[in-house]
Amino acid sequence: MSGRLLPVPAGLALVAAACLYSPPDQLPSSVRLLYSKLDVDSLGESTNIWFVVARKDNELRLTGDEGEDTQPFFAPGLRRVFFTRRPPAGRDEIWSMDLDGNDERRVVRMEGADVRDPAVSPDDRHLACTVIRDGRSQVMISDVDGTNPRPLMVGGGSSSQPSWSPDGRTLAIVREEGERRRIFLIDVSGGVPRPLAQADAENQREPDWSPDGTRIAFTRGAGNGAEIAIATVTTGAVTRLTDNSVEDRAPAWSTTGERIAFVSRRPEGKENLWLMDPDGENMTDLTDYEDDEARDPDWL
Repeated sequence: MSGRLLPVPAGLALVAAACLYSPPDQLPSSVRLLYSKLDVDSLGESTNIWFVVARKDNELRLTGDEGEDTQPFFAPGLRRVFFTRRPPAGRDEIWSMDLDGNDERRVVRMEGADVRDPAVSPDDRHLACTVIRDGRSQVMISDVDGTNPRPLMVGGGSSSQPSWSPDGRTLAIVREEGERRRIFLIDVSGGVPRPLAQADAENQREPDWSPDGTRIAFTRGAGNGAEIAIATVTTGAVTRLTDNSVEDRAPAWSTTGERIAFVSRRPEGKENLWLMDPDGENMTDLTDYEDDEARDPDWL
């Protein structure tokens, strides 16, 4: 089933196909998202990459191989989607495909290690990802085709979840400090990482830069205490955007900076996609799955 489009609900195929075959700036709505979806049915579970445009239910599945496909990342200059694939009984690998789901290619595979968290640089020349080996994670940078890999030198401890600044000079990464996870900023060429929000005592993860490079959205806290927050890059000042008794996580800025997509376990405990303004207002649900779950949003 690799490399071809899969069926969509009746009446949606033409709309979804038209969206997929148009350049992102010509799509008919400002809401254009890739995400991973855990499908649950009588035959079991599967996790694949999906595409949704404009409204609920207007969606298309892009992958369908056995195994799990997660963490889609769209590189607009290349017009390709990079994602994490775990084959059956295998380890995580980085793959890429066209926006219509065709031309799948394996980009990074490492013997004895998991490779995940793909992030393509703004100039489309480099790929950052996380390599996990023997329980320790490390951010790696390679050419965009996976060649010439090198570790990002961040000192001791584990590092993961790289996110490029819009100018391509800085990476936001997550470092583990004992039982805590903190977001640090580091020059792409290496150097001494600096904490994003030194005064914030909560766990931090899943950073995503605003398009203008002035703010970083991230997940703050853990479990049902996890909320979406924003930190100002220059000052480290933190503003919490969500505040409830369910887990909110995985924020992703829209390409214009006008909206933030995120994953929430509201209202019934299943992970679904939600949208909000950067001040936390105007929250709306984009999916309302009762059995399935939606994760890993990334904007086109």
